[in-house]
Amino acid sequence: MLAFSTLLLLAGWWSLAVAMAAPASRRRALRIGASAGFLASLAGYVAAIGWEQGPVFWTAALMLSALAVALLRALAPDRGPRRPR
Repeated sequence: MLAFSTLLLLAGWWSLAVAMAAPASRRRALRIGASAGFLASLAGYVAAIGWEQGPVFWTAALMLSALAVALLRALAPDRGPRRPR
């Protein structure tokens, strides 16, 4: 349960990172999907660990997953076609 919740956190941060460069039509959907992933991961952490420590561990995992996504995107930037702005 914790592994799946952590994957949801990583997917949520990745969606938010992709949403920054996405067209306006996709940006809203990516943000809503990321928010849903964050809430589902919080529910997973609370279900697995309990209400006392679940949000604490979720907050730590939220921070570490954001760091992991930022490092991955810095080391392997998008190689897609560049659009003129």
